[in-house]
Formats: sequence, C-alpha cells, structure tokens
Amino acid sequence: MALFDDLALAVRLARRELRVGIRGFGVFLACLAIGVGAVAGVGSLAAAHRQGLARDAAALLGGDLEAALSQRPATPEELAALRALGPTSHLVSMQVMARGTSGPAKRALATLRAVDGAYPLYGTVGLTPAGPLADVLAVRDGLPGAAAAPELLARLGLGLGERIRVADGLFEIRAVLGREPDASAGLASSLGPRLLVGADQLEKTGLAGPGSLTRHYYRVKLPAGADAAALAAQLRQAFPTSGWRVRDATAAQPGLARFMDRLTAVTGLVALASLLLGGIGVSQAVSGYLDGRTVAIATLKCLGAPRRLVTATYLLVIAALAGLGIAAGLALGAAAPPLAGPLLSRYLPVAFSPGPYPGALALAAACGALTTLGFSLPHLTMAGRTPPLLLFRGYAAPGLPRAGFAARLPGLACLAALAALAVLVSPNRRLGIGFVVAVIGATALLRLLSRLAVLLAKLPGRRHGPVGLGLRALTRPDNRVGPVVAALGLGLSILCAMALVEANFRQAAREDIPRTAPAFFFVDIQPDQRDAFLATAAAVPGVTRLETSPMARGRIVRVKDVPAEAVTADEDVRWALQGDRGLTYATDMPEGTRLMAGAWWPRDYAGPPLVSVEEAVAKGLGLAVGDTVTVNVLGREITARVASLRRVNWLTLGINYVFVFSPGSLDGAPVTFLATAYTDPAVPGSDEAVFAAVTDRFPNVTAIGIGDALTEVLAIADKVATAVTVAAGATLAVGMLVLVQTMAAGLRRRLYEAIICKVCGAGRHQVLAMLLTENVLLGVLSGLAALGLGTALAMAFVTFFMELPFRFFAGPALGAVGLAAAATLVLGLAGVVRALSGRAWPWLRNE
Repeated sequence: MALFDDLALAVRLARRELRVGIRGFGVFLACLAIGVGAVAGVGSLAAAHRQGLARDAAALLGGDLEAALSQRPATPEELAALRALGPTSHLVSMQVMARGTSGPAKRALATLRAVDGAYPLYGTVGLTPAGPLADVLAVRDGLPGAAAAPELLARLGLGLGERIRVADGLFEIRAVLGREPDASAGLASSLGPRLLVGADQLEKTGLAGPGSLTRHYYRVKLPAGADAAALAAQLRQAFPTSGWRVRDATAAQPGLARFMDRLTAVTGLVALASLLLGGIGVSQAVSGYLDGRTVAIATLKCLGAPRRLVTATYLLVIAALAGLGIAAGLALGAAAPPLAGPLLSRYLPVAFSPGPYPGALALAAACGALTTLGFSLPHLTMAGRTPPLLLFRGYAAPGLPRAGFAARLPGLACLAALAALAVLVSPNRRLGIGFVVAVIGATALLRLLSRLAVLLAKLPGRRHGPVGLGLRALTRPDNRVGPVVAALGLGLSILCAMALVEANFRQAAREDIPRTAPAFFFVDIQPDQRDAFLATAAAVPGVTRLETSPMARGRIVRVKDVPAEAVTADEDVRWALQGDRGLTYATDMPEGTRLMAGAWWPRDYAGPPLVSVEEAVAKGLGLAVGDTVTVNVLGREITARVASLRRVNWLTLGINYVFVFSPGSLDGAPVTFLATAYTDPAVPGSDEAVFAAVTDRFPNVTAIGIGDALTEVLAIADKVATAVTVAAGATLAVGMLVLVQTMAAGLRRRLYEAIICKVCGAGRHQVLAMLLTENVLLGVLSGLAALGLGTALAMAFVTFFMELPFRFFAGPALGAVGLAAAATLVLGLAGVVRALSGRAWPWLRNE
C-alpha cells in the first residue's frame, strides 16, 4: 500500500510541477520531435511502399502468376498447362539497337518488348496520344506500329509518324510510351529506354533465333480466390526440368523491393542517429531542469520524502514532456506518406497510400521512449540522492552530485535495448550491427578528442591576448568542449562521410573505371558471326584490344542437392538464386581474377563438369571446394563439382562470370558470344567508329556503351544520395538545436567574465576577440572531430561494402570544418553582443 500511496503522491507532485510550464524544454521537445519524426517518416514511407507493392502486385508482375524462360519460348505442353489456369499473356524482352531511317541515321540502345493482344492483363499502358494499344501496334499499309519511350525518341531525333528500324524490322512510331504497369521504373532492371511492338512482328526482325538473349514471360490471370502460390508450386513440380522460374504476385518486383529495403535500412539508421544525437539535448535539458529544482528536491527530502518518491515525481514530469515531443514526432512521421508519396511516385512504379501505419509509428515511439529514458535516467537517479543539507548554506556543495556507474546502469540498459531494436528491425542485419559499432566508436572517439583538447589547452606556455583567454576558457571546470563537440561532431560526421562516399563513387564511375574498362560490350553475337565480328572491329583505327567469350543462360536449381527455393543464402547474394545467370566455359582462368581456394583444371581437361565460383557468392550460398551446384540450361540440368573459388576484380568491367565451367560442360547448349572492345582515347572518334562499323554490319548485335551504363548507375546513386541527405539533414538540425542549448547554458558565465574583463580595463574589441576566439576554437575542434570520424566511416564503407579503393577529398573535409566553425561563430555572436551591451553593476553588487 505504501508503494501505491507514494505513486499517487508522485502523480500529484508531478502535476504541480507541470503547472509551472515547459519553459526551458523547447530544445528537449524539438530534439525528440525531429528525431522521432525522422524515424517514423522513414518507417512510414517504407510501409507505404510495401503496401503499394502488395496492393499493385498483380499489375506490377503483369498477372497473378508468371513463368519466365530464357532464350526459348514455352513448349506446347508448358503453354497448355499455363492456359488451363486462366487467360495468358506472352511478352518477349531483349536488348536491341534501334535506329532512325531519315537523315543521318542515329543509333541507340533500347529494350524491346514484344507483346501479344492479351497484354496487359492488369492495369493500362500510358500512351500519348491516348488510345487502345492494339490499334497502335496494328499493321497499317503493310507497316506495323510501335510505341517508344520519350527518351528513345530524343536520342534518335524521331517523332510521331516517323519510322524506326530494329535489325531487319521496320516500325512506324504511333505513340509515345508512358508508364507500363509491369515496368520497374528503370531501377537497374534493364538498359535502354523501352520500345513496345507486337509479338507477331518479332520473327521479322531476325532477333528471335536460337541462342538469342531473349526473355519470355508468360503471365496468367487466375480466377478469383485461386491460390497462386499453390498453383506456382504445382507448375514447378509438373515441369521440374523446364528451367523456368515460376512466381506468384507476392514476389512481384523483387529487385525493387530489395532496393527499397536497402535504402530504408540506410536512411532509417541515419534517422536513428538524429534521435540519438537528440538524446544529448534531452540529457542537457533534464540536467538543467533538475539543477534548478535542487532546493525543491532538498525540501522534499527534509520533509521525509523517500528517494523513490523524488525519482518517480520527476520521472513522471519528464515522461509527460517526452510524450508531447514523441506525439509531435509521430505526427510529422505520419504526414510523410501523404506529403512525400506523390513525389516519390514519379520515380517508383508504386502509388504510396497515405496511411497512417501503426507499426512504423509504434517503432518510432519505442525508440523515442528508450532514448528519453537512456539519457534522463542517470540524472533522475541522482536527483533522488540529493542531500537535504543543500537547504543549509555552507554544509553541502550546490547542484546535483555526479552520476556514477550504478546510477548510469538503468540508462545504459535502455540504450542497449535501443541498439538491439535497431539491429532487429533493420532489413540488413550486418548494416545494423555496423551502425551500433559505429555509434559506440563515435562516442568513444568524440569523448577522447574532447579530453585530449582540454589536456592540450592546459599545457604550459605563454598565453597572452585573446587566444590565451580563449584557451583558458576551454579548460575551466564547466567548459563546453564535450557538449559542443558531441552536438556538431555526429551530424557533421554523417554529412562528411556521405560526401566522401559519394565523391569516391563518382571518382570510380567517371575516371577510374572508364580508364581500365572497355568502350563497348557487344551482346548476342551468333557463333557464325564471331570471326567476321572480330575482323570488322579490329579494322577500325583506334581499337586496341578485342575479347570474346561464349555465353549461355542458366538458372541455379540446386545447391548441394538442396532446391534453390530452400537454400538459406546471405542477403547480399540472394540475387544469384533469382532469375537466370550468365554462364560460360573456359580453358584458362579469366584475367582479373585470383584463385582463393582449390585448383584450376588442366588445359586438356575432358572429365565430368567442373565449375569455378566467385568467392563472395560461394560463401553466401554456403559452397566450398568439392560441393556440387546444379544449373538448368534450356531444360537441361547440369550438375558440376566446385573445383575452385575465385576473387574477381569487377571494377575492370572486363568479361568475367560468377560461374565458369570446364570445357565440354555446356556442350549442346545454344550459346552466343559476348565481346568487349577497348579503344585508344588518343584516337579521336574511335568509339563512334567501332560502334557504327559493328552495328551497320551486324544489326542483330547489341552494343552497350560503358558510359551509358555508368550514367544510369549514377542516376540511381543520385536518388540514393538525395534520400540519405534528407535524413542526414535531420541529424544536423538536431545537432544545431543541441548546440544552441549548449551555448545558451554557458551564456551566464560568459556574461560574467565579459563584465569582469570590462571592469578590469579591457576594451570592447578585446572582449569581442576573446569570446569569438573561444567560439572559433570550439568550432574548429568540432570540425576536426567530424573530419576524423567521417573519414573513418567513409573509409570503412567504401572499402568493405563498396569494395572500392578509398581516396581522401579535401572539399568535403574543408566543408565540414568550415561549417562547424561558422555555426559556433554565428551562434556565439548573440552572446557576444549581449555581453558587450550589459551593465556591470548588477554583477558586482553584494547579494
């Protein structure tokens, strides 16, 4: 009963404390609102995207069920099984070279999609001018129609009514192609803008021969209530060696879902970093509030209030205020889908529902509550230990006692729970663990740098003038070095790290990779064209090297006799089990690879199939030397023993494969040749010349320029960088709020010191120089801390996650240092002006 009585009394006392108002808790509330809002916003947008994928799954897939085949159409038996389930649509996709027919014929890489009359089973195709798709693709006056993406028309300089040639086929452009319901908005799903033609015209292009790199998609519209997953499983069992990939609408756009999961993981952790940084503001606000209530706390202790009553009273006060901040943050997060959803829908093929999303909001609220408890419990615990002797002047030191390890333990437990929650909810566990380790390391590093700076400032030496006074200000007992470095260090570290990562990526994409990469990949070279292709390309001035490699398409069906659907693979290599892979055979080990385990087969090897697997993929799939892997190539299953593991330098962009088989393993499989052409940059026009020579003589061969591919990659990187920048902006905003509170907390002492200096004869310019020097020193120190921490984070991410060589760029580094110095200087000016305009007598009179 005594416990309940104490709780009831604590509620009454907390209510009376709250009657005073929330003055002094502005930064407290703002930090929580921004931090919780960032976490809730990222989570809500991710939930809205997942809901949109689930709602539009059939339209995004193109049907309730899809069977995909490489390089061949379905057999009559397979097609009959599909049509027995419901209306079926057939789509063929491949990369082609498109060209105009009027004036100087321009060429451009395009994604050709040949569709039948049933397409699309769900949704509609956006066309300009609007009209039925069948009318656009119909044959008129002996000429079939086509719908082209605006990007393709711009590259070829064509308009409506003009003609476009694809290999041996000629089409009339009758509509501009808008959004297709089953397209993935170009997120690395295909290269080149789309060109839509009728399926009955594909044969006339000459591109559908044996071995051509075509993808056949069969979409089925099932009756209402049908179990798509069960029917997909039945199809796999009925045709176990067909080599097709059957999936239902629940697996629509796995690449897009994977991309969003990774983007959500990165932005979500950056948002969580802003909430953790806001915890510093929470800690400072609670500490300042409790320092101002020491007399009231001591009075309660003198009247017999136990420690638990004092702690419970002020815990309820902080909880009530935190509830306001968390509620405001949840409101911000809930508003993210309706506000940002329409903008994101321009780039993603999903309509974002406005929500709200209780799961994302509950997670953000839990993070906010744990952050509040983690940073306020040590102060609340020590408030309960306030000695009653504080009421008797001279018998106790003013202020609250410092928190020891025992007092910090409850707060540390809350922060540990927050770290565990961050790892558990992150789509990428490894990234979540890395975030926790980075936060712990950043905290230790910033604390170490703060103490080191204070120790350096205490070194003996002549310290006259403003600089000396500024250094002395850094060494006083209540100096602001730690809070200021923490406030600016984390936010600027994230921005610095992000800028360095982006700079390294752009350096690699624009200079390093093109320097060693080929100028073009040539795809779909038929076996009887190989020698003529080599002769044609070699005759072009400026071509320095040509490489060719046979290629077939196959899908992994078993790993160590375990079906691919049942294999537990690492998230980073799960893509290897989804869809078809390029396969090759070789006598010698490809260039740019290093043998890590096992041995390469002899040049005259003629035994059972062997395979060499790229090291990272092998480890992710649990493969080791001696294990077996089974691939399906056009209905034929090939089981090979893993002979070696290779490490591949993919940055060269040369011809290389994840799976390289021994000679003879792919005999009988239809293959085409992949080729690369290297040109001499010193020979002007060599790229255009080899492109024109090959595409003129071999219309069926597709040329993929490395520059075009890297441009698309950079476009995706820009979208990712924008999203991370927005989340990092919340971190910096919270850091600035904490900085404002930190500067305001030391304002009274700065005023007192300025008055003393003025009374002792210092001029206004001397006082101004002293105070500004202190602020600049704090800013430079914070910038250097952010520079070191951001560089370390960027180096780790670039080296271990992106597997690129790291380079230091001075621009982002100087920007971080300059921004920190400017922030402290600007915020310190307010205190400087007040200090110079204050009167001396209120500070010098006796109390």
